[in-house]
Amino acid sequence: MPKLNARGMSFHIQQAGEGSDVILIHGVTGDLSVWFLSKAIQELGTTHRATAYDLRGHGYSDVPPDGYTSGDHAQDLLAIMDEIGAPKAKIVGHSFGAVIAAHAAAIAPERITAVVFSDPYFPALRHLEDASKWGHWKAFRLEAEAAGVTLSDEHWYDLDKFFDQVNHLNDERMLKFRQAVGLPAMTRLLRLGKTTCGADTKAVAGLTTELIESIKAPSLAIYGAASPFLATADFLSERLPNCRTVTIPNARHRAPEENPEAFVHAVKTFIESVDA
Repeated sequence: MPKLNARGMSFHIQQAGEGSDVILIHGVTGDLSVWFLSKAIQELGTTHRATAYDLRGHGYSDVPPDGYTSGDHAQDLLAIMDEIGAPKAKIVGHSFGAVIAAHAAAIAPERITAVVFSDPYFPALRHLEDASKWGHWKAFRLEAEAAGVTLSDEHWYDLDKFFDQVNHLNDERMLKFRQAVGLPAMTRLLRLGKTTCGADTKAVAGLTTELIESIKAPSLAIYGAASPFLATADFLSERLPNCRTVTIPNARHRAPEENPEAFVHAVKTFIESVDA
């Protein structure tokens, strides 16, 4: 299993291809496998050196007790770039991975040459969104409540409350919750629940509205046509000077999984246009 050391931690990485660097960043509670299942790393690896890695606390990377804000992850990204010999890179981030990409692009613009924002939700822009209206959220909330985990519409973004409840389920309710979310997801949630990830991911952590607006790298905002975060998509296209927007049909928040062919096509088209 390929690993590298950066910032005193071990990170699991996978690479494909040769050429200029493209780095892929998954979201919270996920892992780098999303880029293989969608074939994004395989397709981008035909023309670039594509690198995917498990975030700290995820997959096969180390699980420190704290340091899970977008700013912490952005520093991890820059250190990983140093370790793989990538002075510059284009970044593709999904969900919170796109928030990390934005943070890195804002604080190290000389190193991030282009960014793909795949359905991000930014803590600083929380006032724009109400994901409680999202059908997938409502279904998951009902399944969780049946197992004893309360997820309110008011605090749908509050992962630390969620992790804390999962960690305190009794055996019967733990079994019900595992049946609702699946064993792999259950394992990931229990592991992250012992860290500050839940609280850290809802923190602005310096990535203010003004800092987001400062990103000048060519960027693409990809959102599912039925995404709960379309107001954020509008914000990015209106406020970032070099941002274009693409919507993916038959997709909600997880376009790389829900419509991988259209998602990868949009990413490749954008990357090629930046190269040109």
